[in-house]
Amino acid sequence: MRIYGTENVDTLTREIGNRLRGIRVKAALTQKELSERSGVPKAMITRLENGIPIRMDSLMELMRALGCLGNLQVLLPETELTASEMLQGKTSRVRVRHPKTETATGSDWKWGDEA
Repeated sequence: MRIYGTENVDTLTREIGNRLRGIRVKAALTQKELSERSGVPKAMITRLENGIPIRMDSLMELMRALGCLGNLQVLLPETELTASEMLQGKTSRVRVRHPKTETATGSDWKWGDEA
């Protein structure tokens, strides 16, 4: 299945489970062997492979044991400044602040019982 970004969470969870199962089988590992390598209980591996969500730290340990943790670099690349931003002396943004919305001034505000 190709992931386009419009899928719901259940569909994505099933696909992640299917892909990890494929990597495990290709590595000729049983669920028990993967459990021993990763420290993740076999029941949790079974859950994931059946499309049931598991904790993120367990997913990362499974990916590490399967040798695919480095793929997170593709999934979540580091944000880098462009050359022009570096020349301008800009730094990476740490947070985003949205402009304040206009609030009613004292003269515009009414209690509701005023016509």
